[in-house]
Amino acid sequence: PFENQLFVGEFTYAFLSRVFLEKVDGEYQGACFRFRSGMKSAVFRTHFLPDGSLMLGETNRGWNSLGTRSFALQRLRWTGRLPFEMKTIEARPDGFLIRFTRRIDTGTATPRTIRMKSYTYRYQQAYGSPEVDSREIRIHKALPSPDALSLRLVCEGLRPGYVHEIDASGLRDEAGGPLLHSDGYYTLNRIPSK
Repeated sequence: PFENQLFVGEFTYAFLSRVFLEKVDGEYQGACFRFRSGMKSAVFRTHFLPDGSLMLGETNRGWNSLGTRSFALQRLRWTGRLPFEMKTIEARPDGFLIRFTRRIDTGTATPRTIRMKSYTYRYQQAYGSPEVDSREIRIHKALPSPDALSLRLVCEGLRPGYVHEIDASGLRDEAGGPLLHSDGYYTLNRIPSK
């Protein structure tokens, strides 16, 4: 279900992210989602095998991660069951379009059930940074598509150069189930003109 997306290992927290990219005005930007957490060590390398499974090479390399081992080799295989996930987040001039892997319960798709904020990080000589200049983003409208596989968010206060964090934990699928991962993080380099 995530064809043409990237899988990126996270060192300190020992998890695997999924990344959707799009090009806006000649510049790549896109969204990052949690994919799998709780790896045994820091995810350092990923490689798809011919059978479609994903191998994860893991090592702490002398640093610390939340994993319980200094190194590991783990294999992820798809069960064939389609999880309820945000498949993509695409930028729009006045908000975002979220596509899902399963139909949403349109009754739960309201501006009250989805929260959004934007923030950035300090670019500095010291290692790391907390989130800085955080602001809530007001969602005016949440417009489900006729097939209930996507949701258009019309927002106020988008900021180029900021991460836009979408928390859709109040959203449900047709069967009433929650998203497997309810957060998406879109780095908005450019706001599309159309």
